[in-house]
Amino acid sequence: MNATDLQRLAGHLRNHGLRVVALEPELRLHVTSPLNGLLTQEIVAEGGRYVTGLFHEIGERGREKKCADRIAHLLAGLLPLAAEAS
Repeated sequence: MNATDLQRLAGHLRNHGLRVVALEPELRLHVTSPLNGLLTQEIVAEGGRYVTGLFHEIGERGREKKCADRIAHLLAGLLPLAAEAS
């Protein structure tokens, strides 16, 4: 993951209403649900794929919007996925 990929994923996550802190030297994101500050995920890249801090696979680099949809769903099951919202 590079800083551009990280910022693109962060932007999609913010569009879902999630709080995002980009930790660029480490190339990871700290994502928090605005509904409950205890619901968080650390997102990192592992071999060209995004994974959570517990190594739950989220998706491939280059598919940041789809990855953001999955992360939003993990953090706040009440938020609809983008495909369901349209």
